[in-house]
Amino acid sequence: MPIAATCPGCGKTISAPDSAAGHKAKCPHCGRVVPFPDNPAAALAAAVRAEEKAGSDAESPAGHPAGATPTPARAAAPSRHSTTTVSRMLARTSPYNTLRLLAAIIFGVGITVSVLVLLGALAALVMLATRGRPWEAAGVFAGALILAVMLFLGAKTVSELVRLWADVGDRTRHMAQMFEESLNLPRDNSH
Repeated sequence: MPIAATCPGCGKTISAPDSAAGHKAKCPHCGRVVPFPDNPAAALAAAVRAEEKAGSDAESPAGHPAGATPTPARAAAPSRHSTTTVSRMLARTSPYNTLRLLAAIIFGVGITVSVLVLLGALAALVMLATRGRPWEAAGVFAGALILAVMLFLGAKTVSELVRLWADVGDRTRHMAQMFEESLNLPRDNSH
């Protein structure tokens, strides 16, 4: 996994292979020397801070230059860009990924069982038709067809419900984290 560092000159994030940890390189954008940290976790934290800074610079209110220092209340508010980064990190570390895998397995098993029921019905159709009982063959095939459709739809429904459960769990975690972050923001006591 490549490591990232923020250029002190232009503020752009630069990626390098893991072997660059602890070394320095020239920024391809401005030419300044960029040190790569020894700790990749520190590099990730620096990259997230740089993304947040870039997001808040891009959202500067009219009348303030893009590089201007925002007011303390503005600096404390998370930008839309940082929330997107948080959402991606939540999805990667979601405890509900197991439920999503279970939903895929349920759907796959439902399709497999439906196909096996249909193959069995075809075999019964051929056997009964060759023995001179076409009406019984048609009845068995029709019943098996209805059973296969019900199995497929049941597996699809259960799979979607489990997937919905995982999505609701992720959204709940994300809302709880946003609420917790809002409680930890420094308060503006100028009122």
